[in-house]
Amino acid sequence: MKEFFKQKLLENRSGIYSLIAHHYADRINEMGCSLFRDWLSQELSVDKSTINLTSLYSASRREQKKDKRKSKTTGFQPEFVNKHNSVIPSSNFSDPNAIPSSMDNITEM
Repeated sequence: MKEFFKQKLLENRSGIYSLIAHHYADRINEMGCSLFRDWLSQELSVDKSTINLTSLYSASRREQKKDKRKSKTTGFQPEFVNKHNSVIPSSNFSDPNAIPSSMDNITEM
């Protein structure tokens, strides 16, 4: 895997920072992007200037957001269930003769 990352970094391939951020997510969170870049350059035996810190930071943030979304969807959220099952008193969905508010502005010719 290291050789793959090294080769793609040297080629400056698109998507490589996302792959690195996904593969090393825990280490990036532990160390921070600057220290991780130093560590990664030693780990892959590449020059530190080869690793774009801005791209690494952006990919890391995207990975963190992905993880937050996953944890929100997998966790039980009773507030959402209660809101979803509650009946809105002003709702006209139960009245088949009710005219939607978007129809108020339409005039027939």
